[in-house]
Amino acid sequence: MTVRPRLTCLNIILALLTFSAANVSAEKTPTTSDSKNVATAGDAAADPMYHDGWVDRNKNGKMDPYENPKLSVAERVQDLIDRMTMDEKTCQMATIYGYRRVLKSPVPEASWNERVWKDGVANIDEHANGVRAEATEYIAFDKHANLINTVQHWFAKHTRLGIPVDFTNEGIRGICHPNACNFPTQLGLGASWDRELVRRIGEITGREAKVLGYSNIYSPILDTARDPRWGRSIECYSEDPYLVGELGKEQVLGLQSQNVASTVKHFAAYSNPNGGRDGGGRTDPQVPFHDMQEILLAPFRKVFKECSPKGTMSSYNTYDGVPVSGSSYFLIDLLRKEYGFNGYVVSDSGAVTRIERQHKVAETFEHAVAQSINAGLNVRTTFQKMENFVMPLRQVVKKGWVTEDTINSRVADVLRVKFELGLFDTPFLDPQEALDVVHCDDHSPVTLEAARKAIVLLKNENKTLPLDSSTLRNVLVTGPGANEADLMISRYGPSISDVITPYEGIRRYLGDQANVVYEEGVAAKDSRFPKSDLIPEPPTAEEQALMDQAIAVAKKSDVIIAVLGDSNDTVGESKSRMSLDLPGHQTLYVQKLMETGKPVIVVLMPGRAAAINWIDENAPAILVCWHGGEQVGTAVAETLFGDNNPGGKLPITFPRTVGQVPMAVPYRHGAWGGQHEKFDPNGWGSTRSSNPLYFFGYGLSYTTFKYSHLKITPKNPTESDTIKITCSITNSGDVQGDEVVQLYIADLVASVTPYEQVLRGFDRVALEPGETKQVTFSLSPKRDLVMLDRDNQWVVEPGEFEVRVASHSGYGGAQLKETIELKSKTPEQQ
Repeated sequence: MTVRPRLTCLNIILALLTFSAANVSAEKTPTTSDSKNVATAGDAAADPMYHDGWVDRNKNGKMDPYENPKLSVAERVQDLIDRMTMDEKTCQMATIYGYRRVLKSPVPEASWNERVWKDGVANIDEHANGVRAEATEYIAFDKHANLINTVQHWFAKHTRLGIPVDFTNEGIRGICHPNACNFPTQLGLGASWDRELVRRIGEITGREAKVLGYSNIYSPILDTARDPRWGRSIECYSEDPYLVGELGKEQVLGLQSQNVASTVKHFAAYSNPNGGRDGGGRTDPQVPFHDMQEILLAPFRKVFKECSPKGTMSSYNTYDGVPVSGSSYFLIDLLRKEYGFNGYVVSDSGAVTRIERQHKVAETFEHAVAQSINAGLNVRTTFQKMENFVMPLRQVVKKGWVTEDTINSRVADVLRVKFELGLFDTPFLDPQEALDVVHCDDHSPVTLEAARKAIVLLKNENKTLPLDSSTLRNVLVTGPGANEADLMISRYGPSISDVITPYEGIRRYLGDQANVVYEEGVAAKDSRFPKSDLIPEPPTAEEQALMDQAIAVAKKSDVIIAVLGDSNDTVGESKSRMSLDLPGHQTLYVQKLMETGKPVIVVLMPGRAAAINWIDENAPAILVCWHGGEQVGTAVAETLFGDNNPGGKLPITFPRTVGQVPMAVPYRHGAWGGQHEKFDPNGWGSTRSSNPLYFFGYGLSYTTFKYSHLKITPKNPTESDTIKITCSITNSGDVQGDEVVQLYIADLVASVTPYEQVLRGFDRVALEPGETKQVTFSLSPKRDLVMLDRDNQWVVEPGEFEVRVASHSGYGGAQLKETIELKSKTPEQQ
């Protein structure tokens, strides 16, 4: 990829601000009075505010300190704060939602001079990003860059101090813009266990965002998915805080390496709602204080301390009865004082309103505004008019409920990020660069690599897979995910994408070699869903006819590929469930397919853990491909026929039934204990099953691996030592493959009941047949063995720890073990 050098501000203006009134679509053409407020090439070229290397933002003919790129950010922020009126300050504390959200026109028009943002704005979110179908006239990459230039020019020219806009957008699986690179869901990326891959995805997302004009990306999600009933499990990397933190860290570093801000979310205690409920029930997480700190907050603590993201989104739930977005404990004491956060906090949409209306801890909305700002909120983001927040905010300042010093502090955080991003000095884009970069030849192959690495092999009885294509003449690809491209489209990723479905991928792979037929067979949900989760009933006549049609084709096929799982109607935001079974009649459909006597390969496309007990008992082979992005079908085909050896591992536990929930790692010692005296690896007791269907970290391969030569130094470390752990991993099979080597640590005795074991390292290792590689992990006791004691203090307690090098977290997973003893501090250390 060739990246063009960034032009000077003056040359950018002269060459690129050609997005004039004539370019506006026929649907929304400005009137004559509107036109004078639309930036044109002539306006910019003649405007004396633009100089080579700096911008005269207050239009006074001289370079003031805040306009001087040679001064420190702190000096520039302070100078600007000193110049601002309260009206201008309060405008830097609110968001405008973009075109077809709140903005009625994509380009500036005369009415903007009458709106509150005539005094500026903190950010504009999702501006013409394609989420609204009516906004698609601006999705062309170069046209969108020009649109952003136009809006930036208006704020520079028409506000008194010319403070630039921070353009925000979603980006957890590629930037939320049509035809950008479309990656697997975060849950799918969690299954890759590949730090380097996630770093590259972050870089690509940031690079594409930057050239399109988005300077601040709401990514990654650092929530831990502790309850698979919760609909947003699909958007989380894992249930395990260590895996979430490690991959989240790479995404932040990748994004911010491209000079865009990473705004992590949702801070905090968001992902464990009471009963897994979503929608209006996003409140009251049932999480003890220690688990909140050591599980839910752990990824945030790691990322804030090690990566310095420039933003975070405050969640709208409560913790222990206190709304997080109105809690100075969360937004100041933890976030800024303990974690060292130095960016700005945006509210999740509706968070401030919920303080009053849902959580009932504020008498009026003004009281809710005051609570949130005093607690540490910088910017209110919601799908409403900007005035709905700014005007009440100005009132609470007048009433003395929020001091001017507090306002200055909150606004300074916003301005600091804008200066650090270079928006004051180089705010404009090169539209040609957008055409050169977005979904370019260097980026698009990574979408396929990610889809491949996300695939997990759960079962492969009698080496059913890989299939021998030379023996196949008729192949049926069926099920709700077989040919449904919409499953790869997310509200938080590209809204338009050229998706290769499993059916299309298999058809392309086999070409003229076999007759590949598609039949839907069964929908992702039945006509009675979600009632059918409670009262299962036989298929309707129409549903049965759909099955019968597919079964007739199945009887004539050499192999059946059944692609099952969740659709956008059964998983996602505000789509929690009461069951973990495959929704609708999908399991019944597999049973009917199995009755044909033909080999049935199940490809799961879930957005959460799935209770697939009958399928596990009866299907010979099971792959999990998740919602794998634009190239999911190619990756599935390559894996079925052996060109891709699956190396992913489950990032979540698969319970046998929803009745086992909560069931996630890590868990306190004994929490998964059985109800029997005799050891049973299946966990069957007299009244229930104690163990999951598939353990966290589980996944098979087309080859085999051997672990050996565990070595730990020093054997008796102190808390100040670095503990080095090495082992050898050998591909003992006859095909190339990846193994995810996992390191777990078990604290054998502690002052607070310890977790059974905690993940503290992993490495995805690629090995040729017969090849051996050494894997090395480094543990820092102060980072990796720290815990909250009974006084809620972070401590490293001396004692015995068992080191386990494993292929997964469950029974039979630990391949190598050794106990070390952590010593008390030496006299020199005390």
